[in-house]
Amino acid sequence: MGKKAITPSEKRVLVQELITHQVKPVRACFLVGLPKSSWHYRPKPRQDDEIRRRIRELAGQHPRRGSRFIHVLLVKEGQRINRKRVRRLWREEQLTIKKKPSRKIRTGNTIPMTAEYPHHVWTYNFIFDQTFGGTTLKILTLTDEFTRQSLAIRVAEAFTSIDVKAVLDEIIKERGAPTFLRSDTGSEFIARDLGIW
Repeated sequence: MGKKAITPSEKRVLVQELITHQVKPVRACFLVGLPKSSWHYRPKPRQDDEIRRRIRELAGQHPRRGSRFIHVLLVKEGQRINRKRVRRLWREEQLTIKKKPSRKIRTGNTIPMTAEYPHHVWTYNFIFDQTFGGTTLKILTLTDEFTRQSLAIRVAEAFTSIDVKAVLDEIIKERGAPTFLRSDTGSEFIARDLGIW
């Protein structure tokens, strides 16, 4: 792992230490590897208070907008400020917009990660195949997650939520209902939880 490079600020400190030991500034800069112009440079304190205040005001007026939009508004107001500085101040002021969490359909109970006994969790999903003629086939599979037993396999060119519900109703009448059903999020599987309970 390589050594960490010395920053200009750290070099200025070393130069100052050499000068206190009676080394001339030009010689000290040469020994440390700091250009003379960097030694004489003194960073100006940033006057960010006013621009921060204006950024907060604009953020309050446009709550769903980001730093780029605010930068455009500042430039239109006559501010000479670059986008990177606005973004830095935006972040320091913690004005970053949080993304809205995606809404999930709640069924009341959380489906367990793994099945713990037979008929605890059934999984139904689609797999796809193709005939020699090029026709795409949808294959609906229903499996008991604990026993890995295949409970149903149905093949068709298309399925609707009504078709899926019919298969589930048929198997539930034969075997009883599982505690949980785990499914894909396709339109055939939604239909208000298929209303099988």
